[in-house]
Amino acid sequence: MLIKYSDNPFKQIFGIAFYNRKNIFLFTIISIGATVQYKFGEIFTFDPFTLPVVPVTILGGALAIFLGFRNNSAYDRWWEARKVWGGIVNASRTFGVMICTFSSGHFSKGKVKDKKVEAWRIELIKRHIGWLYALIMHLRKHNHWDELEKYIEEDEIEELKKLHNKPTQILHKQGKRLQEAYEEKIIEDFRHMELANVIKEFYDLQGKAERIKGTIFPYYYNYFTGVFLWLFVICLPFALTTEMGWGAIPMSIAISFVFTILEKSGAVTEDPFEGRAADTPISTITRNIEIDLLEMIDEEVIPASIEPKTGRFGVKYLD
Repeated sequence: MLIKYSDNPFKQIFGIAFYNRKNIFLFTIISIGATVQYKFGEIFTFDPFTLPVVPVTILGGALAIFLGFRNNSAYDRWWEARKVWGGIVNASRTFGVMICTFSSGHFSKGKVKDKKVEAWRIELIKRHIGWLYALIMHLRKHNHWDELEKYIEEDEIEELKKLHNKPTQILHKQGKRLQEAYEEKIIEDFRHMELANVIKEFYDLQGKAERIKGTIFPYYYNYFTGVFLWLFVICLPFALTTEMGWGAIPMSIAISFVFTILEKSGAVTEDPFEGRAADTPISTITRNIEIDLLEMIDEEVIPASIEPKTGRFGVKYLD
């Protein structure tokens, strides 16, 4: 998640120009070419190629509508992703509290020892942390098992590696362990149902995240937005030269840059789980949940919070 650009305005401008250098170069070439051929036409008395302003203005208006709709839709996906992970935070804390307070040897009338209850609590909370890292791995489509291996037993990891949807199977395992705890009278009937409802909520939240990840933005919006954008960029300087002369060069570059940045913003925002600066910071959110849950079971080694990263040109963001 992008926190802020550099405090240095020169770094801000240079960074923006650097990351958009190819487009700026193309805008400059097109604008100079359109203006030079118009000025040469005045000097050598031939008819230069120009376009009337009105059709280009209408095209720009249509493009603005396309970009506005696309960016709104992309932002909705980003905001829904943030709400999903906000729900995971709340449900995870609830799950941790329930695991620690609902379980007891009392229900078995002393047959289940406190050490076994404590081991069961630690197992389920650590497996839940593993589920969080497995979900990140699932959404980002990578195979980084390091964090997962800290919290799940080796034999269980080997089983997971053979399965398609790893976070789903971890939740399935959690459900089985809840059932076993109920049968052993570590938890009683009502508390078992409440914990099962939290597992169901995790399934729902995971499904929402998978829907965002798996729903491809309609191809024709991306395609035609790109077509209309570059048609507008090419036509614009041929319309402005008749009105502004040499001034058409900086003006057409500036207008083209604005429309291109709008298009780029929508393209980046529509897939919020990739780990880029503008995406939902699911690694940071997971680390905060991890800290909360480990403190609930009095773990001695607690990882530090993830600090904002500093990218090129002083950009600060959370992963």
